Amino acid sequence: MRRRTLIPAALGAALVGATLISTSPASATTNGTCEKAGWIGQVQGRPAGLSPHSRSGDYFWHDRNGFHLRVTQKRSKAQSYSGKITSNTPIVGFRWVKLEKQDKVELSEDKLTITFTVVNHGLIDGFDFKTSCADTLTVSDLTINGNPLPTGKVYLGKHRRHPASIPFTVHRRA
Repeated sequence: MRRRTLIPAALGAALVGATLISTSPASATTNGTCEKAGWIGQVQGRPAGLSPHSRSGDYFWHDRNGFHLRVTQKRSKAQSYSGKITSNTPIVGFRWVKLEKQDKVELSEDKLTITFTVVNHGLIDGFDFKTSCADTLTVSDLTINGNPLPTGKVYLGKHRRHPASIPFTVHRRA
């Protein structure tokens, strides 16, 4: 069953990840291709082997289509994942992936922050979004069943790296 999202389909976002460090954020481009540009650190590329019943946790990555956040787990007992993603420019192009009625994704009035709670039953749930050429994205307040999500349960990019800490900030490549 599709869930009601609190974000208009044309807006949106959510992601999770780890602290990636850059000496300085890159400048956003103005030619409309900035969303295809890579991000510093380990968030590039879909996590290898991500499938239903993968290890429990938040999977976060960026590719030519924007950002992607997925949650999954090996068992079918419901687990609630929540968090917050903040961009330095408006979040756009939100699209949910197999969210259900108990899931909640909200975009702040200024369109800079996504707050989400996703209840997972062992398959894959999540959402995709883009930014308006953001230089930075911060992921914070990650929890599982109301408890802090360990960094070892956050998987970033193709190689499933873990952030050094939560919250963490990712920066666009120069």
